[in-house]
Amino acid sequence: MKKLLLIILVFFCCFGDAFPQNISIGVGFNYGGPLPTEFKDSTSGNPILGLMAGMSYNIPISKRFSFSMALYYSFRGVEYSQSLTRDTLFTVVLNGISGQVPSFYTAYVNGAMRLHYIDIPLLIYYRIKKFQLMFGPYFSVLVAGKDAGNVRVVIGSGGFFDDYIETYDNFNAIRKVEQGFMIGSNMPIYKRISIETKVSRSFFSLYSPGKLPDRGQGGGKMFNTFVHMGIVYKFKL
Repeated sequence: MKKLLLIILVFFCCFGDAFPQNISIGVGFNYGGPLPTEFKDSTSGNPILGLMAGMSYNIPISKRFSFSMALYYSFRGVEYSQSLTRDTLFTVVLNGISGQVPSFYTAYVNGAMRLHYIDIPLLIYYRIKKFQLMFGPYFSVLVAGKDAGNVRVVIGSGGFFDDYIETYDNFNAIRKVEQGFMIGSNMPIYKRISIETKVSRSFFSLYSPGKLPDRGQGGGKMFNTFVHMGIVYKFKL
C-alpha cells in the first residue's frame, strides 16, 4: 500500500503539469460508519459528519469511458454505546463460611471513533451526455485516530459491590489498510463545477481478526459503509 501511495503521488507530480485539464479538486463530507452484521437492541451508534478533501486525475479511454485516480484526506467519526447483561457466580463469606451466590452483572460500554484516512479511489467513469456514472475499488490507509471509551460493570442491581470501570483504546485493533468497492455519480451544475455523490462499502471487517479484546460483545463483524458527497472543480486551461 505504501508503494501504491508513492506511485500515485509521483504520478500527480510528474504528469499533473502536462495535463492540467484532467485534474480536479474536491471538498465535501462523509456520513456513515462501521455497520455490524448482527444488530442488537442494546447497541446504538451515531455517525459524525466528516470532512473530505483532495484531488483526482482523469484519463480518457474512449468517448464514453475514462479512468480516474484520486487522493483524498478523509475524516470519519462515530459515537456508540452498548449494554450487556450476563449471569455469574460470586463468592461470599458468612460466619467464616464461603459459598457461591448466583447473580448477574451488566456492562455499559460508551466510546467514540475519530479516524483519519487517506482514501485512494480507482474508478471507471461512464458518460451519459454530461452526466457520469462511476464504479470501482478503493483503498484507504489509516494514518491516525482513536477508538476510545470506557466500560462500567454493575454487579447485580448495584450498591452491594462497587462498580468496576475500565478505559480502553481499540485503535491498534483496527485494520490499517482498508479495501472496498465504490459506486456513484457526477452531475455538472455550473461550468466546471459539479456535484459528486458516492457510496462505499469495505470488503473486510473494521477490526483485524483476533486483535479486538473480548468484553462480551460477541464476534459480530462490522464493515465500513459511507455516503460521500462533495463539490468538484475541474481545471481546464
